[in-house]
Amino acid sequence: MSLFRKREPPETKPPLPKAAVCCSSPARTRYAVDWLGKLGGCKPMAILSDDYADVVWQCAAEQADLLLLETDFTEGVEDKDVSARCDIAIEVRRKLPNCRVYLICEDGHPEKLPALEKAVELKLIDGYCMGDLTARQAQTWLNEAAEQNRRWGQP
Repeated sequence: MSLFRKREPPETKPPLPKAAVCCSSPARTRYAVDWLGKLGGCKPMAILSDDYADVVWQCAAEQADLLLLETDFTEGVEDKDVSARCDIAIEVRRKLPNCRVYLICEDGHPEKLPALEKAVELKLIDGYCMGDLTARQAQTWLNEAAEQNRRWGQP
């Protein structure tokens, strides 16, 4: 019997995906990040400015695996509609090809469904949620991001 046994390497767990959140207001963003943090399964980060360049820069700087963008269909708010959010998604994906992008849309706007479906069909975004984002849906998206990272061999 040896006094000095061979030490087993510690079990390594895959890292949690980094989930960036950008809502229509800083307060909503902070709330969503807190909610994701309590949900678990990710390292949530808040993007408090929803300016196009700020969102793209922060996602790239933080190496986000998942980006949740809230839309705003209020009349006269064009910088947060489906088209503008898809522009952000395209640029984020250009810098981070494996980042999954989902839109969170307010309920009660069935006229927006064709644009959302087309965005998914064209692979501008990975998906969307109409109405309140449920814990189950968020966990599904986080699992997809984690799985994609494992496939691409990212740490």
